[in-house]
Amino acid sequence: MEEGEYKSTYSELASVRCIFEKALTNHQAKCSLSNHFCLADREGYACDDKKSSVKCGEFLVKLREKSIFVLKLHDADGPLSHNKEIRVQVGGVTGVAKSMAMLDEGQSDRLIVSDINGVLSKAIEQYGSLENLPYSDIIQSVKQFQGRPRRQRKS
Repeated sequence: MEEGEYKSTYSELASVRCIFEKALTNHQAKCSLSNHFCLADREGYACDDKKSSVKCGEFLVKLREKSIFVLKLHDADGPLSHNKEIRVQVGGVTGVAKSMAMLDEGQSDRLIVSDINGVLSKAIEQYGSLENLPYSDIIQSVKQFQGRPRRQRKS
């Protein structure tokens, strides 16, 4: 499949793109509003609710801003590298879920967020707004998040 055709079809399937798609495709979190699809040899997620997508987007922007020091960056402008983006997404939603006591045991004893939308909605209900979330605690989860270990090359 040609890349231009792929992007066009992807945009049709995900008219409202899932903000936490990297966390979902890495099986580190789930969301009740996500809609999983496969296209060519790749997978993606769309969001079923535009308003919730905006909420997730605002939260992710705040996470990136608050994570600058942990990620050893000078500013949060522009896209992050793939690994840093996964670290912010997974660590961020895990941090909120920890503060709300809403984590589930996944396979191999790793903790996963079972519903990103539910966690964010409950956090906003408890703290009043995204601005009032306990970011100092949440960022600790970003700092502690470890992705997959690097593969060892065979000589």
